[in-house]
Amino acid sequence: MINVSAVRNDPWRPFASTLSIGIDGETAFIDIAAPLRRGRLLFHVAVALLFLGLVALNFDHTTGFTRLIGFGDRFAPAQLPDVAQSHPFVFPHSDGYDGQFYAQVATRPTLADPALKAALDRPDYRSRRIGLPWFAWLVGVGHTLWVLEVYALTNVLAWLALAGLLLRWIAPANATALAAWFGAVFGVGTIMSVARALTDLPSTLLIAVAILFAERARQAGAVVSLALAALTRDTSVLAGGLLLPPRLDDRRGWIRASLLAIFAVVPVTLWALYAHWRFPDSPQVDGSNFDWPFVAMLGALDAAWRVVPQKGWHIFIAQLFTTAGLCAQFLFLAFSLRGHGRERWWRAGAPFALLFVVLGPAVWEDASAAARAVLPMTLAFNILLPRDRRWSLPLCLLGNLSVLHGLAYLLPTTWKNLP
Repeated sequence: MINVSAVRNDPWRPFASTLSIGIDGETAFIDIAAPLRRGRLLFHVAVALLFLGLVALNFDHTTGFTRLIGFGDRFAPAQLPDVAQSHPFVFPHSDGYDGQFYAQVATRPTLADPALKAALDRPDYRSRRIGLPWFAWLVGVGHTLWVLEVYALTNVLAWLALAGLLLRWIAPANATALAAWFGAVFGVGTIMSVARALTDLPSTLLIAVAILFAERARQAGAVVSLALAALTRDTSVLAGGLLLPPRLDDRRGWIRASLLAIFAVVPVTLWALYAHWRFPDSPQVDGSNFDWPFVAMLGALDAAWRVVPQKGWHIFIAQLFTTAGLCAQFLFLAFSLRGHGRERWWRAGAPFALLFVVLGPAVWEDASAAARAVLPMTLAFNILLPRDRRWSLPLCLLGNLSVLHGLAYLLPTTWKNLP
């Protein structure tokens, strides 16, 4: 007698994963989900190859990968002499972007060279985010050309590391999980950080590493990772909630977490004081980084709408899609306090959701800059989003609309064509 039955071993999977065949009392099990797992593996490999292929388009035999740094010719006269002699890629008729300043700090991470004051737009502000410059200097052994190349590619390495690490929290179980993972690694905030060699993605990777250590009860590793994240991008201190204990009534746990948070903040505080000592008279960041809730966001959409006749619809649509996705992420985290409030990813992402609300016009020059400023919120959304509800996939797609915007950033085009 032969009996055949399908067994659904994993509730996350919509289909049976094992086929049971019984013959005269003997039972054999056949793993029919193996092809699906191989398909999901191929999906992740294909996405990684797509990413590396887009990065490779930015390579030049003369300037290497320095196109990713974003030097602009309007700041070229102020470049450090050895940086200029390295002949990095320079965008013509452009101000460039922030990476050009952090890259020059990477060639002088001690901040001792007085020439830095003229080379940086805001010496005190730029030199505070010293984590990535120090990493590039150490790996490039202080050689200017090598330091610039390492700096340009560090975000690429961070992308690969984060893409692999996220599989710990976003297991490839179904379409929603695959979309969430893809949205996390190809959202415009992530890709913009890679395409312009910024500090957002490396600092977010270090926050993820801190959460990994905290989940494994390795508090020392969590504190060190969080401290490095703060040195890379000072707003990373907002993720300090990941150190908190799950229970509100755990008094000893809260005291211990508070002490650990102090240890995590001390290095960036001391370095900020040192940077200010080196550049006491440098221009400071004005109050335009913050504004009343949602005012700057609405202003950015209005500005994009007004330039449609001159620049076309693609600018407005990109801004609208990215903004809608960020709002969906914010609302999900806001309404998931009861269900996820004790989880470390919620505690790390929720403060960035609050930051999203008050971002000012300096950040909302375009929606992609806002997206990278709150990148931990995007990761928390994709990690905490349920995979087994009817509304999961539509909400996931809505929250990750910025993917359509993000893919454009790695194409070797002039920045004038980018939203």
